[in-house]
Amino acid sequence: MSDATLKNICFKPGMELKVTGVPKPNAARFSINVCDSKENVALHFNPRFNCGADQRVIVLDTRKDGHWQEEVRERNFPFQHRKEFEVTIIFADDKFYINLHDGHVLLFPNRLAGKQYNYILIDGEVTVNGIYVK
Repeated sequence: MSDATLKNICFKPGMELKVTGVPKPNAARFSINVCDSKENVALHFNPRFNCGADQRVIVLDTRKDGHWQEEVRERNFPFQHRKEFEVTIIFADDKFYINLHDGHVLLFPNRLAGKQYNYILIDGEVTVNGIYVK
């Protein structure tokens, strides 16, 4: 597993987060998290190649006070093992726009209603090539 953490950043509305990486061979899943802490995750973006009953699905969720909320599942799955990807997350006041490298755009509500998030956590079976916040 590869883990990357950006701490003490200022990710607020109008900004974008770009992550480039390569899923490892036979990866089951990885995640990109926009959060205040591991207990409060505004956006959990979790591509799952083969994770139990989950096959080639992107799971989006929020974790509030240590408890996962209602998942949203997206079947458009452009990720491939050993192939580079780029995900761009644009933070609007009340939602996140998630631009995938195949041109598909996902929308996910800012359920925590935060005006700023200070941590970006990336974990799972992925090699992170770049993280850009602007």
